[in-house]
Amino acid sequence: MEKSLAFTLEFCLTLRETQSNENIKRLMYRDAALMLGFIENDSKETIACKQCGNCEEKPEEKKCKICKKYREIMSKCNCVDFDDQILFACQILENDPDILEKYQSRAEHLLVDEYQDINVAQFRLIELLSRKSRNGLFVVGDDAQNIYAFRGSDPKFILHFNEYFTDAEISSITKSRRCHDKIMEDAFKVLEQYYNDWSGKPKLTYCVDSGDMPYIWQSPSELTEAEIIAKITRRFIPEKTVLILVPKKEFFPLISNALYKHNVSHKCPVDLLPLRIKRVKHFIDWITNPSNSFITRLIVEDLINNDSVAKVPGAKKGRNCSPKTIQKRIAVEIEIAKLWELVGKKNNLFSVIENLEKPNQTLIRIRNGLLSLMNFYNDFKRGNQGEFVKQLSIVTGIWCDPSKFTEDISTVVELLQPRRPMGPGSVELKTMRKAKGLEADIVMIVGLENDIVPSPISGNIAEEARLFYVSMTRAKEKLFLFHSHKRPRCISHGQELMGKARSRFLDVIGRKSKWVGYKKKKA
Repeated sequence: MEKSLAFTLEFCLTLRETQSNENIKRLMYRDAALMLGFIENDSKETIACKQCGNCEEKPEEKKCKICKKYREIMSKCNCVDFDDQILFACQILENDPDILEKYQSRAEHLLVDEYQDINVAQFRLIELLSRKSRNGLFVVGDDAQNIYAFRGSDPKFILHFNEYFTDAEISSITKSRRCHDKIMEDAFKVLEQYYNDWSGKPKLTYCVDSGDMPYIWQSPSELTEAEIIAKITRRFIPEKTVLILVPKKEFFPLISNALYKHNVSHKCPVDLLPLRIKRVKHFIDWITNPSNSFITRLIVEDLINNDSVAKVPGAKKGRNCSPKTIQKRIAVEIEIAKLWELVGKKNNLFSVIENLEKPNQTLIRIRNGLLSLMNFYNDFKRGNQGEFVKQLSIVTGIWCDPSKFTEDISTVVELLQPRRPMGPGSVELKTMRKAKGLEADIVMIVGLENDIVPSPISGNIAEEARLFYVSMTRAKEKLFLFHSHKRPRCISHGQELMGKARSRFLDVIGRKSKWVGYKKKKA
């Protein structure tokens, strides 16, 4: 336990950057699994288990072995992730009575917001800290807004609050100060049908005027849909706030482009820069901080995944890959994972790669590529002007085709064009999972086809219903629910390109969709 607390100031900085990039965590777990002779799927199962927070030390269990190795890798980088922060805190409090008493005395009043989203480890921490001052524990939550089961949260902690904290006083909020009755009634229908453990429909007093029933619109295509969304936004933005919600980030580019074409300034949570520009940025980040082992690990993965000097086919290990290709790919991944055994306080990942005595061919290409980038970056004043950019293109495979460079620069210039403000209102694009806590006068929810919402890969229809409920109840005045006749397969989970069925959640609401766009042909 003493070792787990021995972190320097660098820990705080590394932690923030680690948590903002899920690829780092995924790679660290995969490397840990491969180092132990396990497979990539084992690492994915370990991540899912860890996020539940219900960790019991079982040294012989596969997932526990992977977790232990993962922590060893993180420790080499002087880092600990958010999940382990909670777990370590619980272990310290449970194993040291003096520390427990010290922090219990400081937690005389404990306020926990979004209580419905806690997992087992977070519950343990709350219970430990509040054990001597139950009267000072105050939590706020709504089981209907539990939308993070995929990362371990469980609504049982709020549904059975009285069982965990006896003699608790529970008060319900009975006033709706945001949504009017028509929006709430439609949202409740979805919960009643698909959330069996729901605490029940509340009797609400509405503090806002009634309004229109949510509009259910079907468009002929995703292009028409984006155009209609942009026109609605432009119409309302002079005086209203607008929130556009989508099931996943792949919806953003099309809608954002439509808004740009209509001169609507907006906030988008994802970087819409071309992928090649993003890759260049990653390499620049590395070249300016090569001692950061996390960034180095991302760069190594980039080089073996893309058309670079060190590409190794078979990254997705899909049906299109031959068994031999997959076998070779896994062999390279294992070799890269084993590099962590050589990383320590005096050796970061790049220095390990740089000083390997007997590297394989892939690692030789990676090492030579990274060293050439570093040399030309540092020596540009010695008659090597322009060589760094040339080497960057050669090593990464970016912009070998001049037309791709032209295309990317044009896109960047377009994104940087100033947009004339439309009025005091604001426009935001968000995924549905990022909508909690937000509100807007006008809300539009996009992508409501049955092979997208509810997500067929979720396996938790109750959570999908709660997610839709949360999204609907962001609207203060008007709510638009969009589904499309046509949606690309790269965005949908189904195989159909045309004739997409609308979400079963819309069926529960019980009204027909209005066709918007060009005239629908009669059958």
